Amino acid sequence: MRYRLIYAFCFIVHAFYAILFTCVGVTELMSFNIGSSVMYLTGLIAVRNNRLTILWISLLAGEIMSHTALCSIYIGDDFRFYLFSLAIIPVVYFMMFLDPAIKRPLIFASILSFINVVAMIGSMDISVCMKPVYVFPVKFSAAISRFNLIVAVLILIFFSVIFIGKISFDLKVLKERNDNLDRLANYDQLTGLRNRNHIREIFELYIKSTDPYCVILGDIDDFKHVNDTFGHSAGDEVLRTVSAIISKTVGDKGVVCRWGGEEILILIKGTTDDGISVNEDILMKIRNATIISGKYKIKVTMTFGLCDYGDAMNIEKLISLADKRLYIGKKNGKNQIVTHS
Repeated sequence: MRYRLIYAFCFIVHAFYAILFTCVGVTELMSFNIGSSVMYLTGLIAVRNNRLTILWISLLAGEIMSHTALCSIYIGDDFRFYLFSLAIIPVVYFMMFLDPAIKRPLIFASILSFINVVAMIGSMDISVCMKPVYVFPVKFSAAISRFNLIVAVLILIFFSVIFIGKISFDLKVLKERNDNLDRLANYDQLTGLRNRNHIREIFELYIKSTDPYCVILGDIDDFKHVNDTFGHSAGDEVLRTVSAIISKTVGDKGVVCRWGGEEILILIKGTTDDGISVNEDILMKIRNATIISGKYKIKVTMTFGLCDYGDAMNIEKLISLADKRLYIGKKNGKNQIVTHS
């Protein structure tokens, strides 16, 4: 698509010059611009899926170099056609690097640009060493010079916009991919909760902080019975629903993690009383929830073990203590919160 835009722009410009040189009687440049218009029109029709990049860009650069040289010979440098040779250099680099099929874009772009500069200098030397074949009034030269300057600037602006757009798009895609990788690395795919690896990083921050916090480890009661009775898809729906309830209830008061299987670990900012308050809210909401999975309406409960930052000094001991209290709750009838061993 981008090559077709280039060729469409070049076709319009050369069609204009073909008409202009026809009107002023410069038959050589008229013929060249007609030929160039045909070439660009052919390219506009023929280019598909950005193939043969080197060929199309080489034709573009070669045509502009030839046009600059012929204009220097026939009408001189006062018309500033050399500006197109300058404007095309960043375009060549951009287009070459944009095509992943080109293995050495810097080399190809540099070769074309070098030839372009040599041709431009040669055209200037020609205009110095010999008088132009056609001489036009100063006002005419000034008008065409301004037009050429405007067109050259438009070329640079046009490709600057494309370049910025390309970078912005690539950055957006990169961010989306990084976000996706972050989700894959740090979040559980079934529940959307943080995973075990990620919660450890957050746990370290909690431990280093001087603020109080609580650790809560919860387990869905009789989860195996749910799977055996209603099927594993129902079990997955139970996990998703319970996780959503807990995550929404905790909100910005802490973080929630799928610790493993049907176990969920919660870190709550605040004292033991704050942790118990949030935990009781979670417990009540799960008791009252009815989980729909196909034709089944499922009721579940959870048991929780809770401890605070003062009960142990490292991650393993805090989690072990919360797990011990969770086990006590399971033995003593489930569907409860245990805060003491």
